[in-house]
Amino acid sequence: MPSVPKTGAGGSTASPGSGKSRSLIEESPWQDLTRQHQGSASASHPRSAVAQSAVRRRTWPRGLMSHAKPERPRFPPLLHRRRSLVRRRLAWAAAGWALLGAVSLLSWVLLVAGRNALAQRRPPLNRWSSAALLRRTARYSPDPSQRRQARLVLAAASAGPNEQLYWLAGQAWGERRGLRTEPSVVLALLAMAEQRRGRKQEAEAHWRSLLLRFPDTPASADARYWLGDPGDALHQELLEQFPAHPSSLASALTTAQTAGPRQLDGALHLARWGPRQVGGEYLLANICFQQGSQLPTAAAAVLANALLQVDNPAAAEACQPGVAVSGTATEEPWTAIRELLLQRSWSKAQTALATAAAPRLILAEAVRLDFWHGFVKQQLGHHGEAERLWRQVAQRAPWSYYGWLSQVRLGQVIWPSPLQWVPPRSPTAPLGRISRDDAVTWLWNTGLDVLAWEHWRHWRGATAPQDPDALWIEGQLRLAVMDPWMGLEQLDAASWNRPASEGQLLDLEQVRHPIFYARILADAAQRHGLDPALLLAIARQESRFRPAQRSVVGALGLLQLMPATAAQLMTSTSVPPEWADQDLETQLLDAEINADLGARYLAEQLRNWRQQPILAIASYNAGPAAVAGWGMDGLEEQPELWIEAIPYAETRFYVKTVLESWWAYSCLHGTPCLSPPEQGGMAREEENPGGRPG
Repeated sequence: MPSVPKTGAGGSTASPGSGKSRSLIEESPWQDLTRQHQGSASASHPRSAVAQSAVRRRTWPRGLMSHAKPERPRFPPLLHRRRSLVRRRLAWAAAGWALLGAVSLLSWVLLVAGRNALAQRRPPLNRWSSAALLRRTARYSPDPSQRRQARLVLAAASAGPNEQLYWLAGQAWGERRGLRTEPSVVLALLAMAEQRRGRKQEAEAHWRSLLLRFPDTPASADARYWLGDPGDALHQELLEQFPAHPSSLASALTTAQTAGPRQLDGALHLARWGPRQVGGEYLLANICFQQGSQLPTAAAAVLANALLQVDNPAAAEACQPGVAVSGTATEEPWTAIRELLLQRSWSKAQTALATAAAPRLILAEAVRLDFWHGFVKQQLGHHGEAERLWRQVAQRAPWSYYGWLSQVRLGQVIWPSPLQWVPPRSPTAPLGRISRDDAVTWLWNTGLDVLAWEHWRHWRGATAPQDPDALWIEGQLRLAVMDPWMGLEQLDAASWNRPASEGQLLDLEQVRHPIFYARILADAAQRHGLDPALLLAIARQESRFRPAQRSVVGALGLLQLMPATAAQLMTSTSVPPEWADQDLETQLLDAEINADLGARYLAEQLRNWRQQPILAIASYNAGPAAVAGWGMDGLEEQPELWIEAIPYAETRFYVKTVLESWWAYSCLHGTPCLSPPEQGGMAREEENPGGRPG
């Protein structure tokens, strides 16, 4: 009888040689789990449930467990499909997230690039922007910084404080960002607008907010000035932290004008940090004249040095005797050349001019020497060389006195063409020549000229500008804050102290020939038959467009009339009814009355000298009696030499400057200056026997 094989608890038969581990692997729980999914085949086996229960209750021997190597379970197709579906879904999800991230990154890059591209193509928001663009940006731009910039420009151009407050409402947000101080500027503008409305409490609230939030910005100097009084703690803090700021100089000027123990302190602060402050020179000179011998030595030296800076050697000498000793004359070469020219020593003059020429001459010296060198060449018969030199002068300095004379000698022009129309004001130009990224330029471009001037003075400190570009910027800022006396002087220095290789710059010449009181001067010129450009030139040279100007000899007003001369010119229609009860000096300080009388006097001089402008201009400065004694020899043939022969140095300089300004105003605001022709001959004296140069 055959033996029956032994069965394990799981019902499986162990084959020979397989060992117990084989039986245990086949009866493992994984195999039991597989049977549960086999459906009817597992349920039809009568022993499957019992075997499974036995397997679950089996206790695994310790030694057997350590050597067991279960096989990888074989999953049924359904489980495989589910697992594959899960994997596909996870892969799809990962791919979707990766795609979403890539799209998001690409969108962000495109957005940044697009914003930068639009920012570059978007027109800047400044004082030259159209009103429509500014209003649209102020209301609808999604960029709050752009909205505030547009509102600042609109506020700067506002006609009154109410409109200014409307545009500035809610724009004082944010903090200081580098050199840009938009919130502090907004607070300062709000305070000043409230002051103009007469609302003192609201203005003080804005000043205090400015001082609390931005105590180190230049705008906070205005807050200290308005919240304090001269001599108190706030003004002392103002003098220490912002010594060159216009508010600080105004406080020092008030202190120096008030008798007391701090009067000298105010004068010394003014002398150290702002001797060119309006009213500063007059005050410092009075202190030196009245108290010069009683001042401490150190204080007298400070005041004397400040007065020398503003070209007042007499007052400086009163403070410190011997300080105004003149140094070596800088005009020595030209003085000798001028004498040779007046003697008609052409060969010697040619040698002196060739010796004085140098490659590093400033523009003023270069064009003067080149013109006269050409003049001497013509007298010696070297017409080609003379023409070349005059062309060079006309190209380097086309809006100058010698540029005009060169074009006259080249046969291009005779006298400036009369202005047919005078612009109501000078066009506002960019600040300086070099593009700068600082608070001063930003304020200027925004239209906030006074704040730009305050930032500039704070930044410059006590250092006076020396290079032409810095002189250009400061002179332009001074014109904007109505200080043409010093502003035009600095602009003239910026023009003539440039390297000769640069030549004159159109933008600078437009700035240094501004138009003030256009309607008044144009009307006066029309009433008396004058060229408005000539009257503008006279006003620029006489008073630099300051109606309240008083000269040391007693001349008054815009065109600097002597009271005795004005009394002779006065008619019943010269003074408006509202000025009839005022004294003569007060009447002459009115720009309209002064312009009418000055134009009448200039027209009389032109009639007396048979419409010869050079004689009329000289008579306006030195008087017709003095001019009559100089003689007319050579005036018609060689007017350049006649001008150089004027015995009064002041009148000689005056005639040249007025002729230059007359020419420049005509070129810049009327008929453009004509450049010399590339081909063609020059006008020679024997070809022009008429009564005028050229």
